[in-house]
Amino acid sequence: MKLNKAKINFWIDLAIGLAFLVEAISGFVLWLVLPHAGFQGGRNALVTQTFILSRSTWLWLHDWFAVVMVAGILLHVVLHWRWIVCTVRNIWREAFPAQARPATEQECAS
Repeated sequence: MKLNKAKINFWIDLAIGLAFLVEAISGFVLWLVLPHAGFQGGRNALVTQTFILSRSTWLWLHDWFAVVMVAGILLHVVLHWRWIVCTVRNIWREAFPAQARPATEQECAS
């Protein structure tokens, strides 16, 4: 299977989306269902509380899928860097049209 730019973007965006979904679900579980209540001298019944998975597994998922999401976003920005630069340049030119462009500057192709 040959990967063109559109397929690469699709798979990266899918990974970012799935990582975000796991982040959101694990974040809500950790926040609402399994809140951290502290040690309390061994008298805290919430320390061993679970919801489908243990609290430590939810934390592990939350931490590592955050890493996956950040790595995917960084890769996404790297792959779209030329578009970002061209778009910022065009917005700048629209905001300040009186400034002359250097003759050697290449125009951004879409």
